[in-house]
Amino acid sequence: MRDAGTRHAVQVAVNRGSASARQHSVLVVDDDDNVRSFLVDALTDAGHAVSTAVDGADALDRLQAGTTPCVVLTDLRMPRMDGWELSRAVAKDPQLASIPVVVVTGDKVLSFSSPARDKPWSVTELDSMVQRSCSLHRTGGGRR
Repeated sequence: MRDAGTRHAVQVAVNRGSASARQHSVLVVDDDDNVRSFLVDALTDAGHAVSTAVDGADALDRLQAGTTPCVVLTDLRMPRMDGWELSRAVAKDPQLASIPVVVVTGDKVLSFSSPARDKPWSVTELDSMVQRSCSLHRTGGGRR
């Protein structure tokens, strides 16, 4: 977690770069506590509402129980259910199919050789990814 000074500096930079950006709800799925905490901090600093899941199975349970984020940001490699399996399960469920699922990986080779994106490590990159993905979310209403 960041100290207050660093958090403020990040927030000022985000506010300057995306003053007109919308805030959205994001489900972050990663089995690594440190990565998950970083993503939550960065997305929260960008003004987004963030919920978390520890793997794809946990995420799918939360989605089927009524959590409806604007976008799911999921790691590729996880136990029980990986990012690709989660993406396929969401696409097959008519209630969830409109939710974009962005699969990311820290593995540089996979990010070049598969549809998985390289994990973004800056607030600006994360916010941009969320803004683009949420523009694809077709259902209306509320903060998505």
